[in-house]
Amino acid sequence: MNRMPAAGCALALAVCLGAVAGAAFDARALQESPVSVSRPVPVDAYADEGIAGLIERALAQRKARAEGLTSFETTFRERIYAGLGGAALRRERAVFHQERAARLRWAAEGEHIIRWLGLRRGVPIVGLGVEFEDDLRDDDAFELDFDIIDPASEHLALGSEWALHPLADTAAYHYRYRSGDTLRIRFPGDNREVTLIEAVVEPREARFDRIAGSLWFDADEGVLTRAAYRPAIEYDFDREEPEDAEDVPGFVKPIRARVDFITIDYGLQELRWWLPNRMAFDAVATMADLASMPVRYEWIFEDYLVDAEQTLDPGEDLPEGWTRWVDGDEDFLAPEGQTLDVSVTEGRTRRRAEREPERTRDDPLTAEPDSLPARVRPIVTIVPPLDQLPSYPELPEPLFSATVDAFATAELDDLKDRLSSLHIPAAMGLGPRLDLAPGLRRLRYNRVEGLSFSARFAVPTGVTSEFAVTPRIGIPEWEPGVEVGWRRRTATGGFGITAYRRLADLGDWGRPLSFGNSFNSLVVGYDEGLYFRETGFEISASRQGRRTRVEGALFAERHQNARKQSDASLPNLFGDAVFPDNIVAARGDVAGVSGRLRAFSSVDPGVPILSGSVWGEVATGDFDLYGRAAVSAALQLPVSEWSLALEGGAGRVFGEPPPQRRFHLGGSYTLRAFDPVSTGGDSFWFGRLELGRGFRIGDPTYDVGGSPMRITGFWDTGWTGPVDAFGTEGWRSSVGVGVSLLDGLFRIDIARGVRGGSLWRLHIYSDGLM
Repeated sequence: MNRMPAAGCALALAVCLGAVAGAAFDARALQESPVSVSRPVPVDAYADEGIAGLIERALAQRKARAEGLTSFETTFRERIYAGLGGAALRRERAVFHQERAARLRWAAEGEHIIRWLGLRRGVPIVGLGVEFEDDLRDDDAFELDFDIIDPASEHLALGSEWALHPLADTAAYHYRYRSGDTLRIRFPGDNREVTLIEAVVEPREARFDRIAGSLWFDADEGVLTRAAYRPAIEYDFDREEPEDAEDVPGFVKPIRARVDFITIDYGLQELRWWLPNRMAFDAVATMADLASMPVRYEWIFEDYLVDAEQTLDPGEDLPEGWTRWVDGDEDFLAPEGQTLDVSVTEGRTRRRAEREPERTRDDPLTAEPDSLPARVRPIVTIVPPLDQLPSYPELPEPLFSATVDAFATAELDDLKDRLSSLHIPAAMGLGPRLDLAPGLRRLRYNRVEGLSFSARFAVPTGVTSEFAVTPRIGIPEWEPGVEVGWRRRTATGGFGITAYRRLADLGDWGRPLSFGNSFNSLVVGYDEGLYFRETGFEISASRQGRRTRVEGALFAERHQNARKQSDASLPNLFGDAVFPDNIVAARGDVAGVSGRLRAFSSVDPGVPILSGSVWGEVATGDFDLYGRAAVSAALQLPVSEWSLALEGGAGRVFGEPPPQRRFHLGGSYTLRAFDPVSTGGDSFWFGRLELGRGFRIGDPTYDVGGSPMRITGFWDTGWTGPVDAFGTEGWRSSVGVGVSLLDGLFRIDIARGVRGGSLWRLHIYSDGLM
């Protein structure tokens, strides 16, 4: 395996998971002991007597679910995935994954047993498997909290205590409850019917440590059978951790995380005991709106063997190469005549401290604890030779390439819709926010505005919506701009209304108004943007799927010319490297509709990946009715250390559009070594070919196809011109070499025109073809 320990894995996940740490909700308080509270329960806590009785039975039966159960064995499979994507990237990259499988034994008395069967983890974006710690007891890959399956536990845990549970002692002061749906399940062979009742839980306050969701209970037993929920609002680092946020640079803010859903199902074993069956959660973290980091997690328990003869060997006599240790209370000793393979005292002390979280909620309504002390149980952990773990045949597929998930896509879509429909009160605790930090979104540089600055003042209008004002001014242009709008975000997209006076770009390729182009303009002396000014308003909407993104807008605006105002750059400071003039935009009023569809086939760098985009626009006004439509597609083919990538696109206009709505080729994403100003027409085509050789840090545990660095060679070709002359006359091309980092996330290319030009040009950009 590569010399990349579990700490490296944690580092790779830190950015993705930091904002959603503990987002796997702590269901422990479902079984917690009630504490008498002197204040009366609010009269609106329960919508009807039926729901009040159900909640009371659920609390009373917190221990009864385990009565008569002596032991069970089950197979555990778990998967986690973290990626890097966002609207600015053509496709998502897989950053980290881990899959685990184990056979477990739970016993009402005595020791629990974990026998690990398989474990695989890696960082696909650099093509690495992750090495284990030298002392396996220190490796979190072999950590498993038995509380997630312990039916006798006071703390049925799914994660850390980040939220006040809706069945905690003081929960009625923070939540409202109402009856939901009813489901009846009949077992014909046993002549038995089980009735499940839904309790809908809605928070009184819009806070991250409050949840909204539904809990399903066995109507007769009062035992939890399913839970589905999400935090009332998204996580905001500045709001939740203000002291720590002061030490974080402003250019990466805001740091936010949205948990779309957390759900767990229980299965009825032997028609008597409800034991864990499957669990999943989805979350998305964002930093400075530059990229999104999706995190997915799921586990399943199957092949239960309940109250039967023990089949799982505790492992006192192990073959050579196997490892065994015990964690638990200090009084637990090895079986008579046996000696543990490793010292357990230090491990027990450390793990006890790690596994014993604070049991007192930070509840301003009471100083009394919500739970009973947890009972620490001895746990025997058995690990086969490490080289056998990644190749275990029953390991689940990585989530980034899985064909089968614990929950069907339609099932999760329905769950998201149901959770989105729950009532969340107005975000009274969320005050206005003024953002003046000089972050990547606030500062930009181009040849029209020069160096421009913006601020943002936002006022929450709901849990997922806000009204915002964003002014901007540039030096030396001194041309003010402003955007005023309202926007609502959901788990699957967003909707907004915006009025604006702003600098716009043609918007076909890349992001000229982002940090990347600002850096190139100032440091390299090459501005890829084609700009004009627009004043108007738009109504926009977007829909985000797992592999697709759809955007659309209705707009009415006035276009104006935007002249070049600055030639400042480092190359110009030491020479005569001025920017070319901007395009000349026609002044006029237009109204219309625009849209774009983006899609990609996979995030697995070890398989062919197809990505593409279709976009278009129809508008009219002072100009004749016109339309524009275009399509592009790319294919990446990994072949061992080599990768081949192809991309092509074509498009045309209809009618007579103004100059600022024609197509231009040139720049990092179409025709390198050529300036977009030098090309333009009513139709276009382009093609690109790249061949890259990957270099890895070390030998991967298994081949996932990625490389931290590739040396690439490329050939670009393209043409623009009149629609009736669509063809190859006057086509241009360029060749070059480059370096690709982190699966194309960052690129540095040197290109030279070989047909239609002969200039050399350096390109530094993100989201390359490979």
